[in-house]
Amino acid sequence: MSILVNKNTRVLCQGIMSTDGLRYTEQAIAYGTLIVGGVAPDHGGETLLGVPLFNSVKEAVRKTKPQASVIFAQAQSAYDEIYAAIKAKIPLIICTTERMPVHDMFKLLPLLKKSSSRLIGPASPGLVTAEECMLGTMPAHLFPAGNVGIITRSGSLLYEAIQQLSRKGLGVSSCVALGAYPVLGTNYTDIFDLFQKDVHTDAILLIGEIGGDFEIKMAQSYKRRTKKKPLITYIAGRQVPSQTYMGNIGAIVIHPTDSAAYKLDKLKQAGAVIVESPADIGKTVHKVLTPRRK
Repeated sequence: MSILVNKNTRVLCQGIMSTDGLRYTEQAIAYGTLIVGGVAPDHGGETLLGVPLFNSVKEAVRKTKPQASVIFAQAQSAYDEIYAAIKAKIPLIICTTERMPVHDMFKLLPLLKKSSSRLIGPASPGLVTAEECMLGTMPAHLFPAGNVGIITRSGSLLYEAIQQLSRKGLGVSSCVALGAYPVLGTNYTDIFDLFQKDVHTDAILLIGEIGGDFEIKMAQSYKRRTKKKPLITYIAGRQVPSQTYMGNIGAIVIHPTDSAAYKLDKLKQAGAVIVESPADIGKTVHKVLTPRRK
């Protein structure tokens, strides 16, 4: 196993009867993920895909004791779903919902700090521990098992990176997609700490993007560390003009510190290995992990 989840993790699906919930729960089961229940109001007592359904999160937790929950919900109901999972003390919560109101996340942050739950998202493609467990919407079958931990905000660029790693004979321990959103439940530093302690991870690939200060905080944290695993970094959006969105609500350059150039400079100063072009991600990770010949 690697971080957060493995083949024995008991998973609950909130919104299992939605289009995405049904599709990705079926894929998760086929991948080997242990789905122990689904929440579907008014359908309690029924089964779907061989999974027992429950009317509420509280009932599902009481009867199945999940260690993680993945949420497929519309933007207006995401707050209620996350709130229910926190109140039920589910340790790990993945929220895939896009365009969740920002003020809803601000209301959830103090609840999360007081709770025993970790939220990844919103707008997260999910989490994969290669060949063991998938939560969310990522195509887990593309992830060969290996020793590279991945933290990303970018979804599409992630799959390009996976292909390059595979061509270099490299694989993934775990991959965590934090979410393309200005306010997140978990940041780069939180996940880096887990990879730093993980014996199955030898290097960490960070795929960032413009907007926000997530990468800046990661640079500050990495610089302070004495013992640390190699951090290879690519930041998307170098050519994006100021005041322009790049694909999602969190990727916008408003202040110079939001830019890719500024973030890359801070990460380089902290000791991270910088990838100049997305075409070089796999090559750079391979070089870092290949022992130097004497």
